[in-house]
Amino acid sequence: MKSNLLHSHRPTLCAVLLFSVLTLFGSLSLHAQDTVNPLLSTTGPNVLGAGHIQWNNAFHWNHSHSRSFDDKTEIYNGFGITSDFRFGIGNRAELTLGVEAFHYSFESTLSGMAGMSLAPDNYNIAPSVGARLLLFEGSSWLPMVTFNTSLAMATVKGRSWAPDETLLQPTIGLSFRNRLADRWTLDYSLGFTWNRNYPTPNLHPQHGSLFVHWLATDKLLLGLGFGTRTATEPFRGSFEARYLASRNLQLTLQAGASGGSGGGSSIQANALLGVSWMIK
Repeated sequence: MKSNLLHSHRPTLCAVLLFSVLTLFGSLSLHAQDTVNPLLSTTGPNVLGAGHIQWNNAFHWNHSHSRSFDDKTEIYNGFGITSDFRFGIGNRAELTLGVEAFHYSFESTLSGMAGMSLAPDNYNIAPSVGARLLLFEGSSWLPMVTFNTSLAMATVKGRSWAPDETLLQPTIGLSFRNRLADRWTLDYSLGFTWNRNYPTPNLHPQHGSLFVHWLATDKLLLGLGFGTRTATEPFRGSFEARYLASRNLQLTLQAGASGGSGGGSSIQANALLGVSWMIK
């Protein structure tokens, strides 16, 4: 009886524990964050700061086209919308609540044969909760370091060849920032995602990114770098531009592409258009 009661209240206990940890870290003092320009203070490993709330919205598009030596062609197209709220808890921690709606299609074709649409109308809906803890503020050549964690619960619908499916996607990672100069930063990250779909768990190895950011003006931040989301995905070169339309409103444009010839040829591309509003 006692064991069943504890099991039924486990999500509540985990939420209370997470909030307690965030509050503890948030109560610690803070000195070295990028607090001058909003384009720097809300990106990279920085946390928002005590009492701040930011609302982020983005539309993103992904495309890949590959062809193997046996003339098998695979085409993937996907687009989605994400929306999340970031809550600053004290000076060193923040909590994130978000949701993503994503639609994609996948088609496979052999030379001389009609194409087979494997996922003509497949879509995901994934609410998520996350947390960020500033572990080290950085000094001299040592980087700023932030621990990131999140849990998404994706519901996959619309597949004619498979039933609806629920995926749990825990993610942990570290984000780093080195100040190269007054207007230059080096941002990099490393993470790990575990997809647990019932009844088979899938492990996705490390993913990461490396970006150089330049604060061209007080209203424009430019970035150039590369990254990958899984071990099987090639590193993708990316460009980023963030524009400060007002003190509380940011616009973001990202675009990336990669290609390869091992085992055939492949092209991947992605784009993102976003807006962020500092509510408080």
